[in-house]
Amino acid sequence: MAHTRASSSTTDNVRMGPLAVFTLITVICLSILAVLSLATAHATLSLSQRRAQATTQVYANETAAQTFVAILDEQLAAGTAPNEALEAARTAALDTAQGKSEAGTLAVSAQRQGNTYSATFDCGNGRTLELQLSFDNDGTYHIDTWRMTTVYHDEPTIGNLWGSL
Repeated sequence: MAHTRASSSTTDNVRMGPLAVFTLITVICLSILAVLSLATAHATLSLSQRRAQATTQVYANETAAQTFVAILDEQLAAGTAPNEALEAARTAALDTAQGKSEAGTLAVSAQRQGNTYSATFDCGNGRTLELQLSFDNDGTYHIDTWRMTTVYHDEPTIGNLWGSL
């Protein structure tokens, strides 16, 4: 007796062995991990760029303030009138900030009340440096205030999947 086997390609079932199932699950898991890694890398890049911009602005404020103090001290020691010395220091601080184009715009306001000089350096994005100097009659000065403040603006949140709980 001869046995013949009919081969029908449309009726044969495709059988997946355990190795194929394991390979499929591994590929799916690796794909998910790749997407998560890409999303994390993008978020980290965005955060580091914002941090770099903030640091640049803080240094621009500090540099302008130090220039302001140095020029004010120099002008007053040279015998320049107090209001002229104040304006020269403010102008020098602005010129210093203009040299740092990556810092953005900087607004400098300065005022004098007796022997006390104060200035505010504002980057325009919530970071402000306030300083106050008191000059003595012998030409020395004291830094009364040197304060960096940051105002945060909360961004609206999307919420969670189920709305507010």
